Amino acid sequence: MIPSILIALAALVAVLLSRRDTRSRNTQRELLQHCTDRLERFEFAVLAAKVGIWEWDIQRDILDWDDRMLELYGITRAQFSSHVDAWRDALHPDDAERAVDTLNAAIRGERVFELSFRIIRPDGSERTLQANGWAKRDALGSAITIYGLNRDITEFLRTQQNLQEISAYFEAAMSQSQVGIIIADAPHGSFRFANDAAISIAGRPRDEIIQEVSMEKYGSWKIHDTSGSTIPDRELPLSRALIHGETISRELMIERGDGQKRIVLSNSAPIRRSDGSIMAAIAIFLDTTERHRLIEELQAARESAEVASVAKSRFLDIAAHELRTPVTAFSLLLQLLEMQVAENKPIDPSMLQRLRAQVDRLSRLVVDLLEVSRLDRGVLVLKPESNDLAELVGDCIENFRIQHPKRRIEFHRPENPVVAHADPVRIYEVASNLIDNAIKYTPESSLIEVTVDDLPASVRISVADQGPGISREQQDSLFEAFERGPGGDEASHSGLGLGLYISRKIVEMHGGNIAMESSVGSGSRFHFTIPKAPPASEAA
Repeated sequence: MIPSILIALAALVAVLLSRRDTRSRNTQRELLQHCTDRLERFEFAVLAAKVGIWEWDIQRDILDWDDRMLELYGITRAQFSSHVDAWRDALHPDDAERAVDTLNAAIRGERVFELSFRIIRPDGSERTLQANGWAKRDALGSAITIYGLNRDITEFLRTQQNLQEISAYFEAAMSQSQVGIIIADAPHGSFRFANDAAISIAGRPRDEIIQEVSMEKYGSWKIHDTSGSTIPDRELPLSRALIHGETISRELMIERGDGQKRIVLSNSAPIRRSDGSIMAAIAIFLDTTERHRLIEELQAARESAEVASVAKSRFLDIAAHELRTPVTAFSLLLQLLEMQVAENKPIDPSMLQRLRAQVDRLSRLVVDLLEVSRLDRGVLVLKPESNDLAELVGDCIENFRIQHPKRRIEFHRPENPVVAHADPVRIYEVASNLIDNAIKYTPESSLIEVTVDDLPASVRISVADQGPGISREQQDSLFEAFERGPGGDEASHSGLGLGLYISRKIVEMHGGNIAMESSVGSGSRFHFTIPKAPPASEAA
């Protein structure tokens, strides 16, 4: 069906042609062909755009819809009433009043008829349409006819909503990420987005970063390489991504607004339009300052340990390897993740799980080392309370008997409770370390004796074994960190040589002392003594 507006336009062309008697027949024929071509192109454009055309004769209340309008509303020509109620009846109840009010306002000349509304088709499906209308008026300005278009925007709105949701999820993920993320627009490098982690790394106000920073001002951030040399603005990874479209990973040193220096691993990549041109660049910053600090501390500790003994050097080699493995894996996985983000690919959940596994692995090693560091710095807090230490040591012995049923452990204790003001968890740890060492370094058939002595003002706990004994030279350093007993190599015994060191620190924190007596071939006796009453400062 050809819309009536097209028929009217064709008739108008015919009338105009009939009145142009001064033109030749050929000219009239050419003009007619030109108009026909224009009409055909117009009709093709309407069909291609899937636009429905309607006309409402207000005075006669006759509504005319083309075939596309019938398709939009889900009815046949036979079902169409040619009355404006055909439109009103299809309106969604929640949109009906607004749509009718808009139409009436357009008839009165108060506004253009332009709105989006929902309809419910006979099959129950719901669609959203975009409507535009133009009123034809008489000499007095009264609307006599309204011509209009309808376009189905349901899928467009659905797609738009999906994009908004994805954008919201993506922005939330970037904002909450512990990794710094910056997006800079091409070609000038002005920052469009910086998450909280990036703001924290930069140490500058958000407004300053978003509004004032550009490629020509990157130097104001005082960005250097890890050796401290200044990097030209246009040689920075983010600049090279914007200018040359390069994907770069590089470690940088950033001097914050407060003067602090942070070392970051920067991964930068371009963001391209569909035609390949660069529209922006993204930079991901991982603050590796603490990692560098930890590595430097470990290197210093290793150098000191190499001077002290081969055992220390061996321990630090293992620790350095354990640190490098998760850090290297984390860096590689992060680069792969960055490439996925830059290419707008979905993020692989398994990659995030692998990243988390490497972080957890690194965290466990760091926590173990930091526990020793806390002892050295005196920041480990005791939680003392009144305890029967004889009962506590007895519980510890029973636990070892369950774990090592073939070992002979004799317990000598006073008949009465031995009460002292001490941290039960830490004292249990010391007793456990001494008994564990006795089991670890003595033959299975040998006897281990544990004794609790109730002294007038203190309690003494001792562990004696019938092992190989320890030379005087080894005894001098046995309570230091990373020292191991005789025969304590990794192949035969586990541990890093920290047990006696930690035990000494805990006993000293209680105001006591720990010592040993041993000779080669005659076994060893370790004992520690702590006061029964708390220190005067604590008691006050």
